[in-house]
Amino acid sequence: MDQFQITIPQLFVIAGLLLVLSELVVGIQTGFDLVLIGSILIVSGLAGIFLNNVVMMLILASVLSVLYIAVGRNKIRQRITTVTKKTNIDKLIGAGGVVVRSITPDTAGLVRVNDEDWRASAEEVLYEKDSIIVEGIEGVTLIVRKLSK
Repeated sequence: MDQFQITIPQLFVIAGLLLVLSELVVGIQTGFDLVLIGSILIVSGLAGIFLNNVVMMLILASVLSVLYIAVGRNKIRQRITTVTKKTNIDKLIGAGGVVVRSITPDTAGLVRVNDEDWRASAEEVLYEKDSIIVEGIEGVTLIVRKLSK
């Protein structure tokens, strides 16, 4: 039975592998923390196994964890965080305009929004000079509806 005893360094390696595996299962929602903490446990556990010194293993794990929390975590968060900004086309949603070329449910027409002409489609018939509002965008075609007066 003595051959199946698990030491503390081996527990560190197993826990680290489980954390890395759980990051793969959960995905990036944890912000890459589980992979890095798991890696810290694996590295310090392997150092404890090879050095046969639990105290050095704990010191290494503590130093790496503090370094990660103090320095690495913010840098990694900055790299994986995406900032969404409205692009020019997104700003068109909700904007008003005027029909330049008539639109039917079967045929796209043209509308002028913010001094630019855009291809547009609608679920209703819209005639030239009708006021419209942009409800959405599909590819390069604006989805519009007649502006109620």
